[in-house]
Amino acid sequence: MGGLRDNVILGRQAVSSLFAGRGRYVRALTTLAEVLAIYGRGKASGSHDLMDQHARAAERVARLCRHNGATWVKAAQFFSCRPDILPQPYIDALAPFQNEAPALHFDQLKPVLIAAFGKDWTQRFTAFDLVPAATASIAQVHRATLVSGEDVAVKIRMPDVARLFEQDSRIFRLLARLLAPLVRELDVVQITEQLLTMTATELDFRNEAENLRRFARQPHPPGIAVPPLFDALSGEQVLVTGWVPGHRLREYLDAHPEQAAPLLNRLFASYLQQVTRFGIYQADPHPGNFIVDEAGCITILDYGVIGRLTPDEVRRYSRLLYGLMGFEGDVDAAELFRQAGFVGGNAQTLQALSQYVLTDKLKNEHPVQAVQALLDALRAEKIQIPDSYIGISRVLITLGGFLMAYKVPFDWTPPERRAVG
Repeated sequence: MGGLRDNVILGRQAVSSLFAGRGRYVRALTTLAEVLAIYGRGKASGSHDLMDQHARAAERVARLCRHNGATWVKAAQFFSCRPDILPQPYIDALAPFQNEAPALHFDQLKPVLIAAFGKDWTQRFTAFDLVPAATASIAQVHRATLVSGEDVAVKIRMPDVARLFEQDSRIFRLLARLLAPLVRELDVVQITEQLLTMTATELDFRNEAENLRRFARQPHPPGIAVPPLFDALSGEQVLVTGWVPGHRLREYLDAHPEQAAPLLNRLFASYLQQVTRFGIYQADPHPGNFIVDEAGCITILDYGVIGRLTPDEVRRYSRLLYGLMGFEGDVDAAELFRQAGFVGGNAQTLQALSQYVLTDKLKNEHPVQAVQALLDALRAEKIQIPDSYIGISRVLITLGGFLMAYKVPFDWTPPERRAVG
């Protein structure tokens, strides 16, 4: 009865939100019907061209996200980096959202700057580019120069984005409940909650400022940089950081393919270090959040959401990851899983799963696929996976997708065992 009651409550909230933003939600429900019809017709006709069905459905989903904006663009960015969840045609259709969110006219952002700095906000700058340097799902970034002479990036939250998120989140939860019985191989509800939690945190730039301060204090290796924060100018709706010259990661690699291996290996090693040594990691690693300068230094942008691990979690996840990857000698895989907070399954099952994935699959498949296969197998065995481990896996799988795209060999070597440079 509890599940039915929850669905009724969500349904009522969704109806309320639907009335408030009915144009956007009619499009959403219409698109859902179209997507289900595409797969339904394919199944009824006995068609085996599933990739064509995916492509046609993905085109409709991308169109919906482009029309609805705000949370929908954030969802497109989130899922475009999830080859573990979506087939490749969806990844291809959603990938443009990584760098191509629709921009707002600057006049629409002026009230936000006035609220943050006062009516004389222009007095803080000697130059302010009205054309955005970048547009994301919830904010725009404009290049400016302070009166003190520093070049800065001014990140401005889009007006009404908080109100739209409140509406969208209810519809997202309802859609997740509706889709869950149809996509049993994925925990659609959990994935949706991850997306909504991440977006809610990003809406308040004070969270991002604190995340940036904490992340900047870590001993990052050479070639990995963090932009400076201008604390006095940053608040709930505006964040000011140093301007980072360079090119987005994908653009740089497409122009310099010979640099793919050293750059991506350095970036992946940095994330391994963040997870297994620092206990704090940037949790939204899509390509638009990495800037490469002429010297090849990678600056990590966007700290709206970071992952945090306790010292105990760092120790246990580090032992689990490197133990399973063969860097800790002979290990009791079942015990490592239990120590890391996995619940359910017997010792023989966990040992067999880890051996299957980390021997047979590593010989024949990319390690990203092996990690995903392990997650799928754990879910199939009804083993409860800690939320923090899901977050870590998502980040590592996303980064691994970059390596796969540029055919860079995968290297799980712990950061402290790697050669410097």
